[in-house]
Amino acid sequence: MKVTVKSLAQAAGVSRGTVDRVLHNRGSVKPEVALRIKTLAKEFGYVPNRAGRALAASKTPYKIGVLLPSIGNLFFDDVVVGINKAAADYGDLGLEVVVKEVQGYEVATHQAAIDNLLTQNCQALCLSTVDAPEIHDRINILYDQGMPIVLLNTDITNAKRLCYVGSDYKCAGATCGGMLAMCSHKIPLKILIVTGSKLMLGHNLRIAGFIEELTRQGQSFEIIATVESNDSDIRAQEVTLQELKRHPDINCVYVTGAGVQGVGAALIALDRPEIFAISYDEVYTTKELVHEGIIKFTVCQQPERQGYHAVKRAYQALAGQLPAKTEDFITDTIIKIKANL
Repeated sequence: MKVTVKSLAQAAGVSRGTVDRVLHNRGSVKPEVALRIKTLAKEFGYVPNRAGRALAASKTPYKIGVLLPSIGNLFFDDVVVGINKAAADYGDLGLEVVVKEVQGYEVATHQAAIDNLLTQNCQALCLSTVDAPEIHDRINILYDQGMPIVLLNTDITNAKRLCYVGSDYKCAGATCGGMLAMCSHKIPLKILIVTGSKLMLGHNLRIAGFIEELTRQGQSFEIIATVESNDSDIRAQEVTLQELKRHPDINCVYVTGAGVQGVGAALIALDRPEIFAISYDEVYTTKELVHEGIIKFTVCQQPERQGYHAVKRAYQALAGQLPAKTEDFITDTIIKIKANL
């Protein structure tokens, strides 16, 4: 016998409206009631009438715009994989996803990219963008006009938004600080920080969490310099070489964004394998450096899930399945070393 919303409602002892709200994440339902309905739906093998949903959605198609600073940054390849999966999963429900890729963190470039998405009549935006006043103000204006805004991969300070989808950057920084303190054997650390951009809130939070945890652990350390790579391997190699030559006592390099290959190239060029180097993410070049022992460990953040759930949340908001503001979606913080890469 076909399982319907009506039969699920009868089995759960609730109204059909309550079942509909639970199955489509609309409105507020007591957690114990929602759990009972979802359990029954799974046990009975409930299958939603996707064809009917697709027919209804075809009358009101949705377009979501995505901004990524992904040109020259391999990390975002997996974010795009997740975006494309979500676009495919919701495509028969009337969803179209437009991805605008830019290079670097120039505020004007990001402003122009947002304008470009709006000229394409995007009804919701998923933005991985800079933490600058001009961008903050633009996001708030769009939000106040009723546009769902999902901040993807990195947040914006005090911006109005539907939600944030990405990692807990401060926790990731603290993870790196804690791991480094455990591995340092209390030797005083002279640290070079190679960050992507001081305009990226996520990169700044990684630094804050790192410093706070080293301090909490009672680790003796000094930040010798903090330099920006703009997520460019060429730039990362240049600034790392420059600082290591200027400060030969540096014994740790902390890379908070992309540019890891460039940092690795600098360490190899100077033959400094004793330097304890830490990075983020597991693009293939980083994995090679971990396997070679140049990078001691890397902390990962599930980029494919970020891309998928950002688009999913934006779609659900357009379809009336989410309130104007919902809970953030935080991905796991995962430590990778040579043994588990």
